[in-house]
Amino acid sequence: MAMRNTIILFIALLGFPASACAAPAYGTDMPAKGKMRVGYQANIVLKHELKEGYGKITTDQHYFDVSYGVLDWFVFDGKLGVGNTDRKGGNVAGVDYGYSFAGGYGFRLRLYDNEASGIKLVGGFHHISVHPRDEDTGGDRYESFLDDWQLDLLCSKKFGRFTPYAGGKASVFEHVYRVNKGDRKRVSPKYNGGVIAGFDMKLKDNVTINVEGRFIDEDAVSAGIYYSF
Repeated sequence: MAMRNTIILFIALLGFPASACAAPAYGTDMPAKGKMRVGYQANIVLKHELKEGYGKITTDQHYFDVSYGVLDWFVFDGKLGVGNTDRKGGNVAGVDYGYSFAGGYGFRLRLYDNEASGIKLVGGFHHISVHPRDEDTGGDRYESFLDDWQLDLLCSKKFGRFTPYAGGKASVFEHVYRVNKGDRKRVSPKYNGGVIAGFDMKLKDNVTINVEGRFIDEDAVSAGIYYSF
């Protein structure tokens, strides 16, 4: 218990640095200690509104995901892939940035697990960073990246192979850009919190599909298929 409290405090201190596309919460299916889960995930943000007349951001991301059970109740999540961004609307030029590097990491803690009722409570911290290709628009060169730092809390109920879950999140989603090598501008989101709903479906004991939607601060959906071993 002392180790669990120490890790929770460490994660809280990590959360929300000065800078920060919103991150999938991964659901409540966690590999046991010493076990791994790998797979493919698509994360599609249909709309994430920005403050100060900067319009909205959309982004498509595709990842290879890895989750490792450090302890029975503590899991490390990592991801590596590609992503793009498209900023539209507002009082500044719209720019469609092409695909380039994207990646992220995070942790999940199993806070409560009642096998008899099938109810589970999982808390998480996740970070994603998307660094799309630079673009030339209207004679200007635009550079950009997206950062997200997110805390989430999910509750799930197991029904055989089907496990729906829901919860909430608080996040700092930030669009950072500069024009013609000028000073960087950091654009914050309109909202810093939202709700999460999704499900895990076990096709086999070691093959799981995860689908998740996120709302209020963003309109987003992620889906992945995973193999556990």
